[in-house]
Amino acid sequence: MPAIIARSRIPPRLAAAALIPLAAFLAAILFALAYPLPEAANDAVGYLEIARNIAAGKGFSQDGTTPMLYRPPLFSILLGGWFLLTGTSSTLSAAVFQSLEHAAGVWISFLLFMEFAPSLAWAAAGALFLAVNPLLVTRVVFVLQEPTILLTTTLAAWLSVRLLRGPSRGRAALAGAAWGLCLLAKVVSWFAPFLLLSMRFLPGGRKTPLRGAEAAALLACFAAVATPWTIRNYVHTGRFIPVNAQGTGMLEWNVKQAVIPGERPGREFAGEVSRSGLPEVARKKLLWGYVLDHPGHFLFRRTLRNAIHFGAPPRDWWIARGLIRPGQHRVGFWILSALFHIPLYLMLLIRTRDWWKGGTSPPYGFLVLLYWTYWAEHAALWGDPRFGLAVYPLLALFALPRGAGAIGGVSGGRIPEPA
Repeated sequence: MPAIIARSRIPPRLAAAALIPLAAFLAAILFALAYPLPEAANDAVGYLEIARNIAAGKGFSQDGTTPMLYRPPLFSILLGGWFLLTGTSSTLSAAVFQSLEHAAGVWISFLLFMEFAPSLAWAAAGALFLAVNPLLVTRVVFVLQEPTILLTTTLAAWLSVRLLRGPSRGRAALAGAAWGLCLLAKVVSWFAPFLLLSMRFLPGGRKTPLRGAEAAALLACFAAVATPWTIRNYVHTGRFIPVNAQGTGMLEWNVKQAVIPGERPGREFAGEVSRSGLPEVARKKLLWGYVLDHPGHFLFRRTLRNAIHFGAPPRDWWIARGLIRPGQHRVGFWILSALFHIPLYLMLLIRTRDWWKGGTSPPYGFLVLLYWTYWAEHAALWGDPRFGLAVYPLLALFALPRGAGAIGGVSGGRIPEPA
């Protein structure tokens, strides 16, 4: 495709901006049509039912009556809007919607790559790597929120880079609103605006400090996007729930997965607590008691396992097709790791070393810290290979050669046209 862009009479950037998302959409939709779609199960059932109820005018509810508090809102709201617009709510319709999201995420990734790559060709190559990447393409057939989170996170990261390159209240407002949208997609991105503000105190950060008005605009717009949903939750429950009430569920899930030699299995203990009929506060107290009784497992072994799982290639489609079993590490796993993960993580380590030595610009350093913080948070909470896809475009960026915009703070991130 870079050769096609070079031969086109259309300006190269415009041609790339049009052809790259088209290639991403075609790769995703053709894949979705090539195989039978996986049956909706577990979390996918909930997201699908909520989206259908939204399309039917029954609100953000899984049963059509009770307001849903457990799920984050953005994915189901967008999918419900798509169902309403198209008049169909099948899993194929959901796959088409997520193929469009995949294309949009690749397009935003291309814009992000343009900020740092040494040429248009390198930025286009990085975007095409994402466009046909099987780890991303296979996600569109599952009614889950990974394509949505990738799109919103990459958008917010790109707008944050633009803000650090040329601080202004307008750019700060856009970045803040984008991170607010990310928060509604998944609450784990809550830290990003504060990481932006802290950049001035970190290596190289004093080159582009955010002034008071810009910091205020960033935080105000971040809060403005998320607050209406927080108010909605308070109206229905009388409790302060910023996005979704998933804390108890996450705690219970972590206890269920605990297998500690010589100790009572966590699944057995969590099942007993769930069947006890106690109020939520009492159940949380019992679950926390189990955690505190086994600090070695929950602070170290579990955290290490979560970190490893987060950094592994997701293989849900292969598992759904019956080609491999969950947790099985055979030849296919190592091929995916060697092609799409191990080299990128090696580059992450190199870029982190460069940042630590002050050899990168603040925008590039922000992306390095964003990835590490996102990873660390999932290691502390729950790590799953698919959770790492939200920041996978950052890994692809770290593997690209750096242009002038990545070192020395060239304003505007302008990329020279190819000869």
